[in-house]
Amino acid sequence: MSNIENIFGTPLYYNVLDEEVQKDFDEPLENVTWEMNPQWGQTHYLSDPTFKEHLFEMYPLDNFRKEIDKNLKLFCKSLNFNWRPYTIRSSWMAMFKKGNWGHCHHHGTSDISGVYYLKKSRDDGDIYFESPCIQAQTSLCFFGGNMVVPAKQGGLILFPGWFKHGINMNNSDKDRISVSFDITFNR
Repeated sequence: MSNIENIFGTPLYYNVLDEEVQKDFDEPLENVTWEMNPQWGQTHYLSDPTFKEHLFEMYPLDNFRKEIDKNLKLFCKSLNFNWRPYTIRSSWMAMFKKGNWGHCHHHGTSDISGVYYLKKSRDDGDIYFESPCIQAQTSLCFFGGNMVVPAKQGGLILFPGWFKHGINMNNSDKDRISVSFDITFNR
């Protein structure tokens, strides 16, 4: 008897959140001054290109907190990870106008990173993930490239903080706005 086990699969969680979450961002969107990060060039706009401001420290975001908690518990359960307290250690908003894109990067030592789509249309650039097995790029039978994950407005994606990802170019005339955050579990 033979079996195949996928031993190095990378889990990714996706869900569409309750519409009440959108209302949590009325005030942050009114107060934001969009700026580009000068280190990255003219790729996209951020609510704080220094990453020193933290949306969860500046605004209540109660509905969003509840939805993150609920979905994070579901993700952890699917991973067979024993639940423990966590901290959302950083959070920011990003805006992609026509022609904007996001370079491929990871979120360092975060246990789980997430992105929530506040404003999203079809052709405004989807997130993609780079295979963590770079050597697989040389093989015909094992995929080692990038995988695009199409999302829609109200969608939440949770993924390992070390998982390299980027954002394809916005080819539409509509702005795409997302909220990103990093989670660290208590040790």
